[in-house]
Amino acid sequence: MRVVHLTAFGGPEVLQPAEVPDPEPRPGYVAVDLVRAALNHREVWIREGRPGPLPAVLGSDGAGVVSEVGAGVEGVSIGDEVVINPSLDWGDREDAPGPDFRILGVPDQGTYAERIVIAAHQVRPRPSGWSWDECAAFPLAGLTAWRALRLAGAGPGRRILVTGAGGGVATFLVQIGAALGATIVATTGSDAKVARALELGAAQAVDYHDPEWPRRIGPVHAAIDSTGGSGLDAVIGTLVRGGVLVSFGDTSREPASIDLAEVFLEWRRIQGTTMGSPREFDAVLAHLATANWRPVIDSVVPLDDAADAHRRLVNPERIGKVVLAIR
Repeated sequence: MRVVHLTAFGGPEVLQPAEVPDPEPRPGYVAVDLVRAALNHREVWIREGRPGPLPAVLGSDGAGVVSEVGAGVEGVSIGDEVVINPSLDWGDREDAPGPDFRILGVPDQGTYAERIVIAAHQVRPRPSGWSWDECAAFPLAGLTAWRALRLAGAGPGRRILVTGAGGGVATFLVQIGAALGATIVATTGSDAKVARALELGAAQAVDYHDPEWPRRIGPVHAAIDSTGGSGLDAVIGTLVRGGVLVSFGDTSREPASIDLAEVFLEWRRIQGTTMGSPREFDAVLAHLATANWRPVIDSVVPLDDAADAHRRLVNPERIGKVVLAIR
């Protein structure tokens, strides 16, 4: 089968197409012939030097057709069109994952490939009416957004700030948050992205390059952030007394300095999160069955051009998800 190998740590050029033997499903597992995969910032961090064995196949998001079923598998059949839950071995708790939790794609084989073998309980039916691009785009970002919004208390009467609203997860946050009845306000980095955030359902959006953006946004009950860095203090400052900051990333890669008095004197909380439980994955899929929003697709790139897809992923002009076309 065709894969894209991470051959060394470095720039996008270290991603190289290769041919490898087809993996075969062991008991309890299924083989999925992937139609589409999608990119996440996790793959950039791994590519740039996160330790691990090489060569490796990156990729957490994927959707395709079940082509082989291992012994003992029930409820999944050859020919089923499925999406993959990339949150592996979460465990039984809802507040946090267990010790075996990991995200699909390094150390496991990821989705930059024509075929993947995955535990049968990790696949779910393809959402009805969704394109393959949309199916591949939603699992990691959609699950992360769903859990973050739950921790932020999203619903009617809640005002929630989403920072960096042009990013993949952030576009889900805006759309799902608005669908759940919350008032979504957003920051983003250009006039075009401000306009897009408003189209997606934000009640208000401002350019974070404006030093007055916190005043323009006004107080919020919760803020959801994946940027971190030097701007985190301003984000915390928008929270009402007793508000919560939900943090699911650190894309700025800068040290963060916060005024702790702004936390404890205002009874604010900082809640970390990443991914979500199998129950939450099923909950977001149930939401999709009646939702009128769709994932925002920035671009679709052939599998062999994964290096170009990585370049697009870190381009400041990108809005939404970058998808790899496999079949």
